[in-house]
This record gives sequence, structure tokens and C-alpha cells, in this order.
Amino acid sequence: MIYFLSVFCSLLLAQSFAFSTSRLVGGNEAAKPHGRYQASLQNLSNYHVCGGAVITERHVLTVAHCVHNASPKYVYLVVGTNNLQQGPRIAYNVSTIIEHEYYNATSRLNDIAIVKSTGSFDLKLTDILPLYPLELQEGDPLMLTGFGAFEPHGDSSSILYMLNMQVFSQSTCKYAMRYTKEVADTMFCTFQEKGSGTCHGDSGGPILKDNQLAGLISWGIPCAVGFPDVHTRINHYIPWIHDKILPAK
Repeated sequence: MIYFLSVFCSLLLAQSFAFSTSRLVGGNEAAKPHGRYQASLQNLSNYHVCGGAVITERHVLTVAHCVHNASPKYVYLVVGTNNLQQGPRIAYNVSTIIEHEYYNATSRLNDIAIVKSTGSFDLKLTDILPLYPLELQEGDPLMLTGFGAFEPHGDSSSILYMLNMQVFSQSTCKYAMRYTKEVADTMFCTFQEKGSGTCHGDSGGPILKDNQLAGLISWGIPCAVGFPDVHTRINHYIPWIHDKILPAK
């Protein structure tokens, strides 16, 4: 389900933005309440590119690699739905994109960004996720959601899927991913078994602990081929998030 995004060719920037994708492989169709806090970041062709999490009535949290160097005019936000083709579906224009100042596209350090809508979300359809303030521990139960693909470079799903996972051993994850990227302390991993994990289109999607936003899907080796998935830890960035959104309210 939720992995990295492919990067659009510069010739297509008028209709898209840079991204890495993933989808929840091995998951199940999500219940309706999960669609209320899920965001879909889309290009001008209404194609789902990345996931996100609603954190205020105008702000969505996602990963920086989904919106790196993107112009707000080429990004739409769709929130509050489990089905991107049916039901209540409102697309919001984007006024501002804030990448973390120290985001590193190569290492994926500080892979976090805030996307601000030009208008307020309809709170009859949308829920705001609180931020999980604690440090995740190995074995903690988590829930991932996303509109990602089911196979490498496959089409994104129009239906929201969910996947129950656990926090994986940090030391084992670092060793398993040593030839890919370094797993920093601001990241955490999930792994269960081959055939369960994130995929293209899932990047930026929310990871919940106790119904709070604890992580964002960031990177890995798509899709559920037997390696851990690596995510951004939210609690490390709570002061940064508050600093960026409070003056804008």
C-alpha cells in the first residue's frame, strides 16, 4: 500500500508535482471513519499522487518528498472520503506548501511538509487528527491508511485501504535497510511479513496510534517484498508543526 512516489518529468509540471508513491499491500478496505481524516494530494488531472493527514480545518500534513519544489497552483487536496470516484468529494485549492527547512531529498531526513488549503474543510465530512506526543516503542500497534497501488508502478486505488502493523525493531530495521538509506532516529519502521506493507501512492499517508497521528509513510523498497517500511516520527516535529501553523490560523 503506501510507498514512495515517482518523480514527474519536468515537462509535466504544468499538470503535476514531484512525488514518490506507495499503496497498502495486504490491507483491507477501510471503514468510513478513516476516510474523514485522510487526504489525497492530487495533480491538475485529478490523479492521486500522495496521501496526507488532516491536522487543522485548513492544514494537511504530508511528507516533503511528495511536494518537493512543487508550486501550490499545481496541487489539489481532496479530504473526507473513502472513495475518490464516488460520494462526498470536495477538491480544495492549495495556498501554501511548507517543506521542512532541513529536508534532505537523498537521505529523506526531515521528510515532512504542511499543505494549506485556500478554504476551510467541511467538518461535517472531515475529522482533525490530534498529534501523538510520545515516543513509539517496538511492538506498539499501528494503523496505516492510503490510496496506494497494490503492485510496483501500478495505478493508485480509488478506494481507501487500511493495514494494521506494529513498530518494528529499530536496530534490525537499520541493518535491513543499510544498503538503501540510513534509518535515522527521527524515523521508525514497520514490518510484519512479506506481502504486507506500503506501495506507490501511500507516501505521506497517516499512521495512527491510539487514534492519534504518530507517523507519516515515507520510504522503503516497494511493494511489500520482505523489507521494512520506514516512516517519519511525528512527535519529533510537533514544535515545528505548531510554529508553522499557529501564525497562519
